[in-house]
Amino acid sequence: MICRNHLDVAEGVRRCARCGAGFCGDCLVDIQGRPYCATCKNEQMLDFRSGVDRSVLNYASIGQRLGAYLLDALIIGIPFGALMMVFIFASIDFKNGGEPNPLINLIALPIAFVFPLYEALMMQHKNGQTLGKKIMNIRVVNADGAPISAGQAWGRSGMRMVFGFLSCLGLIDYIVAFFNTEKTTIHDMVATTRVVQTY
Repeated sequence: MICRNHLDVAEGVRRCARCGAGFCGDCLVDIQGRPYCATCKNEQMLDFRSGVDRSVLNYASIGQRLGAYLLDALIIGIPFGALMMVFIFASIDFKNGGEPNPLINLIALPIAFVFPLYEALMMQHKNGQTLGKKIMNIRVVNADGAPISAGQAWGRSGMRMVFGFLSCLGLIDYIVAFFNTEKTTIHDMVATTRVVQTY
């Protein structure tokens, strides 16, 4: 990550707690222990003066989270599902009974990793949002509301993939969100992330 204002600086770059863009130490100001860029610093100070408390997170509802997940599944699933159907059709040996080639399963395995890769890369580079989350106006943030790190993006996506493969645990992963005030799933707890509504 490089500083948005100083393209030759990559060391010591941190994300602004409000906009999520990367800036070096010279471009950030700490307010209540959180870094803000010049633009967001002014916005934050205006919030303080008007009595708006941005430190209280506005958690996304279960419906918003489910909607974002389904939208992302469609965005990824439709093109890759169509591609898989093309491969299956191309592998059918019509002369010998019309059975697909068993090697087609080797293509299905990498496709299973497409969604976790998409989710992790989007959250890492798009300030905690996938396309589905952007449409639903929600974002993944740190437990204190700051932008997530690359490690959190990949860890969260990896944990969700593990729970997805273990279908009974996948259900438990989301059921937990109904019983806590922050609406966190197990993969949120492991990655210390929260899902919030965007302003």
